[in-house]
Amino acid sequence: MKSFSSFAKDKTKKEDGPCWKSHKQVGMKKKGNKMVPNCVPKEERKLDLGFSAFLGEAPIDVPDFGGDEESFAIDVLSKIDDGISTIDSAIELDNRPSKTNSKKLGLFAIMPGDKRVKWATLARQIIADTEELEEGPNPPADRIDKDITIKHKDMSKYIYVNCRPDGKASKAGDDPNELMTAALCLKSKLAIPQTVEDMDELITFVKQEVKAKKVIGASAGQIASLNGQDYVNLCQAASAALAIHKNGYGNSDKVYLTGQAWDKDVTQFQITKYGMKDFNSSDFICKKGANFIGISLKKKKRITEADPTLINKSFSTLFQDTKFNSMMSTLDRSAAAFYIKVLRKASRNPKEFNVPPAVVDAIKGVRLSQTNWKKFVQRIPNDLINAELKSAGNRNLFQKMFAIIMKNKDLMANQLINLIFKSDLRTLKQVNFDFALVTGIGDYGPRKGVDVKPGEYKDIETTSTKLNSLLKDQGVGFRKTPGAVQAFDKGATAAMLKFDLMIGDLPVCHIELRYKGNFRSAPSFLAKMTDEFKAEFQDKIT
Repeated sequence: MKSFSSFAKDKTKKEDGPCWKSHKQVGMKKKGNKMVPNCVPKEERKLDLGFSAFLGEAPIDVPDFGGDEESFAIDVLSKIDDGISTIDSAIELDNRPSKTNSKKLGLFAIMPGDKRVKWATLARQIIADTEELEEGPNPPADRIDKDITIKHKDMSKYIYVNCRPDGKASKAGDDPNELMTAALCLKSKLAIPQTVEDMDELITFVKQEVKAKKVIGASAGQIASLNGQDYVNLCQAASAALAIHKNGYGNSDKVYLTGQAWDKDVTQFQITKYGMKDFNSSDFICKKGANFIGISLKKKKRITEADPTLINKSFSTLFQDTKFNSMMSTLDRSAAAFYIKVLRKASRNPKEFNVPPAVVDAIKGVRLSQTNWKKFVQRIPNDLINAELKSAGNRNLFQKMFAIIMKNKDLMANQLINLIFKSDLRTLKQVNFDFALVTGIGDYGPRKGVDVKPGEYKDIETTSTKLNSLLKDQGVGFRKTPGAVQAFDKGATAAMLKFDLMIGDLPVCHIELRYKGNFRSAPSFLAKMTDEFKAEFQDKIT
């Protein structure tokens, strides 16, 4: 099998100019603090294996600046967030005087506490790859790895983004689960821990491997968390690592965590697709000889516990292709009609809904339309919007969404199959890179003791083969989840729609469609694998 270096050399060798053979220069662009050639793929040449579609950059489509800095800043940050597929965040204004003043405009990006460094790292990469944007002044030293700043030539202020934990951050510091799991893949042999003493020995081993520099990319917070006797995370890590060992990647040479940055040894596998900078969603990568495997890591305490989400991204991000234009236009019109009603209600009853006078005046000063409602919606209380989404009189928005989805179910389902299961990553096997979804299952308590369950392991080859086998004679689509109460049903208490992603008669994923806090963006899809589809992989559950 060809190594990545020889593959890349064959495919991307530079000629006389500054760009690769497969690319051409179109002007210059700014990356970091310097100008570099802007190399874009040649339209007349496609790389075999489709590899050129993966490599390179993830610039965002920056909207035109219309003079409203708050609205523009939220739009820009929402687009950056949409380019990060593996982390769920909500965007809000940050009106603290220390963050919003004459020099800067503050925003919150709210997410799981242990994902802030990874999100900020990916966001900086997107900013560097987007010609119209650049980083602003550095955040304070104690926030430099968690916060970001953004400058745009038409804004007088720069944007300061505070990455705020959603309240679920590890009490001991950064979540050490990824570090633990990755390091345990370095052991020559790994047995199921039975006692606290066994657990302490594993923690000691992890610390030693970090010190020996066989673990690349661990954050200071993750390393510090190893002193917290976090046995719950360690049980889940042992479960996942045992599954990885069983599938050939125990006794790895090195492991690379990707949360802060992709090390130069593995950055060639960081690919962009569907506008997502982190389409390769590997939380860490194991190197063994000339071979690599990326691990997308999940965890849970019990086998019966609901599975973690496989994807959680906005409607608009997932369906960017031109073939979805008509569908998205219909959705946008429906959303505009709903939010205009909410904005008018807010302006008529500002005291009841705690709407600032300046926002009321701004709403009343314009004729609300499909093109301008987003300027105002993030400035009114989320509680009002959530209440209106659940109200009987406004459930027609979800009825329209449901109708749009069912009308386009075949087209959407095919797209989601690729996005959820990362089938396109199978191409990287050509350059000695494999990929697997791994869920560690375990728990610890003074009474129950150490509880390590068999981890779930689904590699890209098995997943792709299974999907291709199922798709051979059957089509894909959606069905309304049997027995589920939809947002538009009488008695509904949640503003969401529930579908099953189907291949023939087999439900593959449970899908929820809901808003996640940023009402300027389209609602988000959340996907979890069904028990029926998981049963197809019983031979891969260790």
